[in-house]
Amino acid sequence: MTLQPRQQALLAAVIERYVETAEPVGSASLVADPKFVARVGGVSSATVRNELAELEAAGLLAHPHTSAGRVPTDAGYRVYVNEMLKPRPVKARERAQIESQIVTPASSVEDALRDACVTLARLTGYPAVATLPAAGRDSVRQVQINALPPRRLILALVTAAGRIEHRVFEVEDDVPNQRLSAVVNFLNQKLSGRTLSALRALQFEDIADGLHGAQTLALARRAFEFVRQSAGELGDERVVVQGMITLLDEPEFSDIEQARAAMRLFDDVSTMNDLLRAPLERALSGEPGAASYAVVIGEEHQPVGHAAAQRFSLVGIAYGVGGEVLGSVGVMGPTRMKYTDAVSLVPALAARLRDSLETL
Repeated sequence: MTLQPRQQALLAAVIERYVETAEPVGSASLVADPKFVARVGGVSSATVRNELAELEAAGLLAHPHTSAGRVPTDAGYRVYVNEMLKPRPVKARERAQIESQIVTPASSVEDALRDACVTLARLTGYPAVATLPAAGRDSVRQVQINALPPRRLILALVTAAGRIEHRVFEVEDDVPNQRLSAVVNFLNQKLSGRTLSALRALQFEDIADGLHGAQTLALARRAFEFVRQSAGELGDERVVVQGMITLLDEPEFSDIEQARAAMRLFDDVSTMNDLLRAPLERALSGEPGAASYAVVIGEEHQPVGHAAAQRFSLVGIAYGVGGEVLGSVGVMGPTRMKYTDAVSLVPALAARLRDSLETL
């Protein structure tokens, strides 16, 4: 259905009022609304009722009860997002909060994402979610080795995203501090900054130059194999979630069973990764003229296969540094979400996150 200007204004008015009140919207309340009248001019209740009936017939509105007003459908929200929604300017206090809460440089990708999600949840009033970089895209930040007497060493691989993997291994004799320091310095010099995918394909012979002494070389080889093994075992499915408590403020989740289903959804790391794939696909598609953010509404989550997801909308965006996409971040709220706020704040936060990570 191609909407006429008055029908567009009517659909937008119903959605915006329903977002604000969570109550079905009737024709009488619209006719009495100065904002609606300013949009379409003076129209009678009968005209509005007829237009509402046409929008309902087109599947854009629903009539939950015979005597009640109408509510938007997922299809109605989709038309609104695609054809009528415009991001608003980010307010000065919002920008100040984003800049003060997301520090530069970040201590790690995970810390930066946690700060970003806390900030986004506070600003929007919805749970904020983010995926950490896939392990293959993550990189080595530091290798640490410490002695665990008697004759044991503990190795830690720390990645830029904040992943930490430990390995404990035995040695035949106590390792002098000088030799241990030489091996640690060597590994950090050779491996720091390498992606984990590159590290997995690396052989010790590719980096062995510069070491002296058979015992030092043997220890470095063994430690390198533990580092490479650790890199191979790091998983991709890691998600940051902040602000789930905000759901309890929404009438859609006042029912305890609905609230529990929502909490289980956010605890399902695999499903959350699937839900957050849409912003990544948007970024990687390079579609000319497309918005940088992705909006996925209600039943559009159906391929994910989690029924509770269909009660939510996602506004998300990819984040990264240096032109490389690392993951996605966004907010998930009821389909009756404040889309105008979300599509303004999510890109602003992603821009600050990029600045923070570029100096990591």
